[in-house]
Amino acid sequence: MLADMLNAVRNARSVAGTVVVSPDEEVLNFARTNGVISVVEPGIELNEALKLAVDYAVAEKASSVLILPSDLPLLRGADVENIIAMASPPRAVVIAPSKDNGTNALLLLPPDVINPRFGGESFPSHLAEARRVGVRPHIYRSANVATDVDDVEDLLKVETYGLGTRTQSFLQSLR
Repeated sequence: MLADMLNAVRNARSVAGTVVVSPDEEVLNFARTNGVISVVEPGIELNEALKLAVDYAVAEKASSVLILPSDLPLLRGADVENIIAMASPPRAVVIAPSKDNGTNALLLLPPDVINPRFGGESFPSHLAEARRVGVRPHIYRSANVATDVDDVEDLLKVETYGLGTRTQSFLQSLR
């Protein structure tokens, strides 16, 4: 799934760089092998780990960040481009909800306009946080982005709709 997500990001022309945050050395090595910057997450809570990536982006003079979980095998480069296109300077928050009211994409312009609030039903939390800082959030709705992998039904959906993805190939190899 990470390979599919990174491929979608790589196919988005507007993306200048990609960072993977993980405590897992195998995941970090995979990221490096795929030309992605890897940041070691030292066993901290998810939102704090994401803050490490945001801080890295700020230090590298990034004008925005797009936070994506790795379990989005149906994500396409067009989705990434569409999310980016919804953000207009000087400040923007674009949120793509998951099927269960979580957040599967969060674009922040500038990178520290709000703090990430991932976990559980984070979509309303991100909406509220954007409004709290005076930014009208934009919502990106897409079946590709809403489909994360949480259970067996999600894997069946990927097997059916994930044509050409490495995740689909892997699932079919299990049969």
